[in-house]
Amino acid sequence: MIVSLTLRNLATINDTSIEFDQGLNILTGETGSGKSILIDGLMLALGERADTSMVRPGAVAASVEALFLLEDGSEILIRREVRSQGRSRFFVNDELTTLEEGRSLLAGFVDLHSQGSTPALLNRRVQNEALDSFSGCSVLAAELVTGFGEYRSLLKRSEELSTLLEAVSEKRDIAQHELSLIDKLNPSVEDYDSLMSERRELKAVQNSAETLGTITEGISGDDGILVSLGAFRYSLANSGIESKDVLELLEQADIALTEASCECEIMLSRIDSAPWRIQEIDERLDSYAELLGRSSGTLENLLNRRSGLESELERYDLMENENEKLQETIPLKADYIHKTAISLSRFRENGAGELVKSVQKELRLLGMPDAVFEVMMNATPTGRSLVIKDLNICSDGCEIPEFFFSANPGMKPGPLSSVASGGEMSRVSLVLKLALASVTQAPAMVFDEIDSGVGGETANLLADSLDRVSRLRQVIVITHLPQIASKARRHLAVSKEIIEGLPVTRVNVLYDRESRVAELARLLGGGKAAMEHARKMAATDIHQTESGGDQS
Repeated sequence: MIVSLTLRNLATINDTSIEFDQGLNILTGETGSGKSILIDGLMLALGERADTSMVRPGAVAASVEALFLLEDGSEILIRREVRSQGRSRFFVNDELTTLEEGRSLLAGFVDLHSQGSTPALLNRRVQNEALDSFSGCSVLAAELVTGFGEYRSLLKRSEELSTLLEAVSEKRDIAQHELSLIDKLNPSVEDYDSLMSERRELKAVQNSAETLGTITEGISGDDGILVSLGAFRYSLANSGIESKDVLELLEQADIALTEASCECEIMLSRIDSAPWRIQEIDERLDSYAELLGRSSGTLENLLNRRSGLESELERYDLMENENEKLQETIPLKADYIHKTAISLSRFRENGAGELVKSVQKELRLLGMPDAVFEVMMNATPTGRSLVIKDLNICSDGCEIPEFFFSANPGMKPGPLSSVASGGEMSRVSLVLKLALASVTQAPAMVFDEIDSGVGGETANLLADSLDRVSRLRQVIVITHLPQIASKARRHLAVSKEIIEGLPVTRVNVLYDRESRVAELARLLGGGKAAMEHARKMAATDIHQTESGGDQS
């Protein structure tokens, strides 16, 4: 419940503190006295948008403090500051927090009903939400909205992927072919440089073939150096001359020449195979040249192209994998939406019957015994719906509920938006709010002058209805009706006076019987008859509370 509300420098309010009670809290006062400013202050504390025009003239900032009592017995103190220069700050238990965090903390704590909210009931979406709230399926409805949005996104993404994959099919084949050519060559800087170096060496060897042949023949041929050297060694060994050192030198020369001849023969053998190897190298270099021609002629570009093709094909594979997973996910999501929509329809069907009973009862209590209220389940709009397992389903479900109404006997009910007059609309709005009060989760309900145009016996009936609601939760009502004011558990009288050229709003708690009678008499129009009538109302309806006084 709302325990207290303190406002400083807010419009006509200088410094006012109000304590609320459980049950029915009534605020009365002359038109323009500032009653609605109190509600504006409460809504500021709940995170409503701030306006610098709300800051009292001459003040640097306006502030609102609201103390809330939670069901677990704990308390939350909210403070909202609005500076004349435009800045706003939000505090929870004296700790600075963001406006969004504050709103989230207090979401659903107060249910506000005003004359301005009555036209909202003409909106079919508001009617839908009202039925879902009454039927206890608001969470299920929210889940369907989320699930349906996700389902449409999945369908859209699948369509996009299918279109993209079809459009790039040929491009993908070309990329795969080009990459296969590059992979087959498996190019690298090291490989390319090695091929060029080996080819230069082989060409150089080919060019020296004649020289190598001459050297080989000159060393190891029939008339070569090795034959002559062997003869020299034989003659010297048989000459009788001491020639050990010379013979050793000649033997070393023989070994060196033999090795030289072998090396030349090895080089000549390479020359024999050089044409074949050069052909192999040239074929591979031709493959390089072909691919380099597609890559601006540089090996770096070719290697970058290879990496780019791999990334491109990887993107295609990812898209294909994503699309395959979507084809598995979409049917599962469709099943979920189908089941959720059917379940939601059952809740609504059951809830609609109960809502009709509750509204009809409240209409009779408000003096409209011949009025008829119905909930029609209209088909979903084709532009918003999708066919899922033979059911037309949109984000709102299989149907769009709409409230139908008839005020007079014999008249066929029609859409509330087209058949209800202004006065009837106000009563139907009240009736719906009273019917929904039994299921709303908000601990506190605020009614801001919703009794406009109501009088006579209907006013008595409305007062009884508000009194019934206040037995379930805290109710705060701004009213001009003495019938409602007489039901108050706590009666707050709002007045305004001019002090030093500026209007000042004051709030007095009417604890004693005489002050209550005086205020009820004022609401009745004043005069001796009004005072007598007020005493009768007070004698039966005023709740006895502790004594007290001004809360300005």
